[in-house]
Amino acid sequence: MKKMRFDEKQLKSVLKFLIKFNFFAIPLYLIIVTDWNFAWLQTTTANITYSLLSLFGFSPTMNNLLITIPIKNGNWAAYISWDCTGWKSILAFFALVMSTDFPTRKKLLGLLFIPVIYLINIARILFMFFYVRTYDLQYYSQVHSIVWGWGLIAVVLVLWVFWMQRSRMDRCVCRLECKCEAKKQSKKHYKVKRA
Repeated sequence: MKKMRFDEKQLKSVLKFLIKFNFFAIPLYLIIVTDWNFAWLQTTTANITYSLLSLFGFSPTMNNLLITIPIKNGNWAAYISWDCTGWKSILAFFALVMSTDFPTRKKLLGLLFIPVIYLINIARILFMFFYVRTYDLQYYSQVHSIVWGWGLIAVVLVLWVFWMQRSRMDRCVCRLECKCEAKKQSKKHYKVKRA
């Protein structure tokens, strides 16, 4: 079996990324340690969820952050907790984007995916209501673990990799255009000298 070798430059690059990631993840760590939350984000998430459930005909009722829908055998309620807002995924995506070596402008463009992550998080919440209404509570805990535990992690990583590939492609195209422009300029300069 062939062993993979990493040169010193690659290892330094990975170490630099990890240090930057942990620096930009400080807000995430502080919120976890202090148990701090943004009540307005919880309320907004609950209101959006309630409105969409109403729009889709789920006949929900809402009491503060508790949303109840009728199901086959009665009612089912879900509390929109701080973790339901997707805040960890949003801050992790922020840290991933900011930890790269791309220019600030590209990083700011990458942060435009944050609303996408939030909307996908809302879709996850709606999916869980749809699941319970359609299939009752059969396999609920397994579906909840997969969709909640791994679903948004996969979304964050896919969006981050997509953004990085697009940013690298843009960088390559720009370099290629710059090289072509430099060649054109040197040819013009050469023709002027010969004349």
